[in-house]
Amino acid sequence: MSFKEQSGIDIDQLIFGISQISQMLNVSPRQLRYWEKRGYIRSLAQKDGQTRQYNAKAVVRIVGIKHFLDEGYTLAAAADKVTKFAQQQKMLHDFVGQRFQGVTEIAGQPALDFGHLADQHLYGVMQQGRAEFKLRQD
Repeated sequence: MSFKEQSGIDIDQLIFGISQISQMLNVSPRQLRYWEKRGYIRSLAQKDGQTRQYNAKAVVRIVGIKHFLDEGYTLAAAADKVTKFAQQQKMLHDFVGQRFQGVTEIAGQPALDFGHLADQHLYGVMQQGRAEFKLRQD
């Protein structure tokens, strides 16, 4: 189920102007235009006379690039790290989305239900701040 279906909020409709992003993230409009020219970020299609605008997905990418630049990476390396991180996040989201069955309780503690695994049931639990898996007979 998508975020829009769950929340009723279409994050693609969250749109920010270049000056808003510049102020929020302390990245100059000139830098943003350069990143766009190099293909590291994309603005929404512009109409004549309008300033650049970015959707929420682009803003998240900009935040990531800025983070890695602040860590000392080059622009190309920062953009590459953000791309790889996004791919990993998508894989995690898809995997958990397919396996997650809900939340239940085991011994009075909340447990994430990841469904059947052979003749057992797989759960994820937190034990003293550590994530662990538990297998239980069906």
